[in-house]
Amino acid sequence: MAVDLNQVAEDMYQMVAEVHGVKKYKPGDLLKAMEKKYKDEGISKRDCKAAMRILIDSERLVYTYFNGSWVELPGVEGAARAAEEAAKK
Repeated sequence: MAVDLNQVAEDMYQMVAEVHGVKKYKPGDLLKAMEKKYKDEGISKRDCKAAMRILIDSERLVYTYFNGSWVELPGVEGAARAAEEAAKK
């Protein structure tokens, strides 16, 4: 049975979004979590990497580098953050 990579990618995204601002995931931790979740469907490490690549290429998740590599939601920086806050008021 083939695994739907878009569903795996969505599950990865949900995992990261649930802990946004509290915790960051290492790429390997996300891969292991998806391998464990979809082990009955015969998912491979290559499939998990492809799902993560979908998220990175679409810019729904980004790699960050600070004392190691992490995968997290893209941040809003400087002037863009001020504009968002002003629009909320």
